[in-house]
Amino acid sequence: MGWKSGLLGFEHGIVQAPLGPDISGPELVAAVANAGAIGFLRAPDWVGSYGDAEKAVAAGVDAIVVQGFEAGGHVIGKESLMALLPRIADLARGHDIPVIAAGGIVDARGYVAALALGAEGVCLGTRFVATKESNAHSFYKQKLVEASNTEHTDIFGRARWPVAHRVLVTNFFNGWKCLPANVNEAQQPTIGHTKIYEKEQEVKRFSGIVPNATTVGELENMVMYAGEGVGLIKEILPAAEVVRSLLEDAQNMIECKFN
Repeated sequence: MGWKSGLLGFEHGIVQAPLGPDISGPELVAAVANAGAIGFLRAPDWVGSYGDAEKAVAAGVDAIVVQGFEAGGHVIGKESLMALLPRIADLARGHDIPVIAAGGIVDARGYVAALALGAEGVCLGTRFVATKESNAHSFYKQKLVEASNTEHTDIFGRARWPVAHRVLVTNFFNGWKCLPANVNEAQQPTIGHTKIYEKEQEVKRFSGIVPNATTVGELENMVMYAGEGVGLIKEILPAAEVVRSLLEDAQNMIECKFN
């Protein structure tokens, strides 16, 4: 397997996913871009099924981000990345469309696995939340370092965006994960306050708003999105260090094991 790290005119095939309300702010995006990778403030289009990918190819997109079921935050499909990615890579190859893998990727092992399955780059979300430049609340970042379990659910943000999502398993979540389908955040008490893009907002119980650096209140009772790879995150690092270690460790792994 050869080593090619560039993508879409950028130096490296690493993408920082958009990370929720005011989490992937300018500081994080700039740090990622300055390290030669791609940073997003707002979400690009994703695909979570082969049918979605066929539509994307037909539309003539510049790239396809394939999201596996392992991903944190809102999850649009039901297939694992390992099963879905090679099928979409085969589809896109004939149209010269690069494929970017997303879902549960945290370190170089996931990066190399995605390359072996046909991707030309990887998109990381949870790993970049747990960086020094991320605008996530320090409580949220620390929970990512401490956590090992996530769960796919639909209890948060039903009134605003009723899409299933993957979250950290917390005491609050365990107490409410069987929430009746007719209950949403609009009917709930306020558990905190936050600023999103400089606008003051209440945080209701079961809201889909994650705690950013401005959030105050019952942080332990707020949603914290995370992918299945969260157990591999051991420390909060600068974003540039995340990019550097991904690249160097992946290159070393490829050279040692596959050449």
